[in-house]
Amino acid sequence: MRLSKNVVSVILLLLILNLCLPQFALAQKAGKDKKLSGTPVLWRDPGDISSRDLTYGPGSERRAPAAPFTFIEEDKDGESPKFAIKDARGVEWRVKLGPEAQSETVATRLVWAVGYFAEEAYYFDRARISGLPRLSRGRQYVEGREVVRGVRFEPRRKEVKRGPTWDWDNNPFKGRRELSGLKVLMILLNNFDARKANNGILYVNNPRRRRMDAQYVVTDLGATLGRAGGLGGTRTKNNLKDFLSTRFVMGVEEDGSVEFDYDTRPTRLGMFTVLYPPYYLGEVKKEKSMRGIPDVHARWIGSLLSQLTDEQLRDAFRAANYDEATMEGYVTALRERINQLTRL
Repeated sequence: MRLSKNVVSVILLLLILNLCLPQFALAQKAGKDKKLSGTPVLWRDPGDISSRDLTYGPGSERRAPAAPFTFIEEDKDGESPKFAIKDARGVEWRVKLGPEAQSETVATRLVWAVGYFAEEAYYFDRARISGLPRLSRGRQYVEGREVVRGVRFEPRRKEVKRGPTWDWDNNPFKGRRELSGLKVLMILLNNFDARKANNGILYVNNPRRRRMDAQYVVTDLGATLGRAGGLGGTRTKNNLKDFLSTRFVMGVEEDGSVEFDYDTRPTRLGMFTVLYPPYYLGEVKKEKSMRGIPDVHARWIGSLLSQLTDEQLRDAFRAANYDEATMEGYVTALRERINQLTRL
């Protein structure tokens, strides 16, 4: 049976809203827990950046997942297939499948390398998960009954308490170069999903200063290393060809703010989300939040990134097991983007 264009459009609209509604509900839920408190921290001086270990980034070999792994439950939130497991040490982990597994592993290391907080991410080509059921999503990444391919492990450590989400335009760091620097990193990585729902506060005890830190973190960095764009457009993730097809710094405006090649507003069929204002307005707000970055702030984050060696950048991609050619393509592209910042 041949469907009319109107029927097809309605079907696509329903699919889009099916994607948007769970995300908005998740953001609402995350914003309810405001009982925890701590000293707000966005960035910490990383010291000698050229000596930082990007093989493990915010994690370490000692804290990496320890087999055997046991399935707990499937997580149906978000766009990527995910589920929870427990490792041999009793640590609970969130396992993500699909293209975001690699890109997020790299992105966490780059963000952490220059002083921002990031969640641990460990990549495995293959992992055996005892008791793995038939998943509702991501079955194409399952081999046999219990082996999954291309997976990212992220811990849920007991000493880290997860708080509410935070807004790019309403936070304790507004107007500071550290906040601008984090925005520049999102643009540099072509993160098209830098929404409030993906920003979280992690409460971590700081024994050196005898206080609780409220670390402001971008908790989902998977929608990176491809082409930025809005819902309904040609946005991609973990795609070198598409990453190379985009520009970065376009110039400097008369007011001294940097113009970037970055537009993530809904387009084409994605415009149907205007019928669901909370999502549509949130997407428009997200894109606007990345505008108006002063050139002096962009140069500052560029000066930090420029201290990373090409070998450190390679270590980040090796941690996610990229092939040699793809790794070199990304390293060259990232170096050029970093140079664009330092030349401002």
